[in-house]
Amino acid sequence: MSFLLEKKQEHESGCEAAIRQGDIRGAIFHAAKAAEFAYALAAQTTGSIASRYTEDAEGWLEIGERLKKNPPKGQRPDNGPRPTDKGQRTTDDGQGPEDGRLVTEKPSVTFDMIAGMEEAKATIREMVVYPLQQPDKARSLGLKPGGGVLLYGPPGNGKTTLGKAIAHDLDAAFFYASGAQIRSKWHGESEQKLRKLVQAAKEQPVSVLFLDDVDGLLPKRSGQSVVDNRIVVQFLSEIGGFEENPNTLLLLGATNKPWEIDEAVFRTGRFDEKIYIPPPDRPACLGILKMQLKNVSGSETLNLDTWADRLKGFTGSDIVGIVNSAKRCALSRSIRDNTPAVLTAADIEQSFATIPSSITEKLLKQYDAFREARFG
Repeated sequence: MSFLLEKKQEHESGCEAAIRQGDIRGAIFHAAKAAEFAYALAAQTTGSIASRYTEDAEGWLEIGERLKKNPPKGQRPDNGPRPTDKGQRTTDDGQGPEDGRLVTEKPSVTFDMIAGMEEAKATIREMVVYPLQQPDKARSLGLKPGGGVLLYGPPGNGKTTLGKAIAHDLDAAFFYASGAQIRSKWHGESEQKLRKLVQAAKEQPVSVLFLDDVDGLLPKRSGQSVVDNRIVVQFLSEIGGFEENPNTLLLLGATNKPWEIDEAVFRTGRFDEKIYIPPPDRPACLGILKMQLKNVSGSETLNLDTWADRLKGFTGSDIVGIVNSAKRCALSRSIRDNTPAVLTAADIEQSFATIPSSITEKLLKQYDAFREARFG
């Protein structure tokens, strides 16, 4: 039985490698062989384990069929109706709002509204903004705008906000989905949701596809995980060959747990750039305070530099929470005493004492260990 499991995993890896190399025929072959060994494992087991292997086999057969009908690298399927997956729910357009889709309202956030994250901003400008602004210069260097960037770090530091700012500054179509929105208990539906979302983004002249909670969508695979294996392979099939698409696609991923993401996702052609988004440094803390207190009555008397010094280790959302709590304190006092609503240093001090940092030293050390082990 261990031999069958090893052969199944071997062909799963072979399918992934073939997709990466553009060998669609080879990928289809390995998907079929992975299904064959999964069926063999099902025959040697019983109960829920056998059912899981059978479902896995059916999933690999479906991947093979999709590769035939929807090969990657810019090739499109015929104009006939697309097949639906066995047992899955569908809507009239094949994609409901819960699946993750185009955000029709243009994001109002701009780069200038984001404090800190200078490395991330610079990378995005180099990958997308500059090539679009100076296409002749980019072509002379053989550069095409777009690609993949994975933003990782502690929660609450503006990874999603950065994605919205990019879409705004590029005047691009903005697609958003979280891992929870794409994953489904229905057989084959997760892969179809992911495929439709990626294809819709690729059809736009310039688009930003933001995948939030990537660790939940593309976790490390194991021989026992049916859904995870298929979703990761579907992702590898869809995200590849950026150079074959005449349109510009910027793939942005965000995760708080990069160590839980499948290794294949980190390879060239998916998320080429991996950027750590740490807690805001002192200048960024000061910038967040200034933005949150802009035009707030009483803020002109506050010594924000002092507060910025004390906010080391706090996330951006922590700082926003402290300021909002202070504003509520000021409002309550104003209503109680029938006085003008004015923010004071005491209001901030009270909020600062009740809202601790959401980041622990243990968590920060975990990110340090991951960067050292994964990227050296």
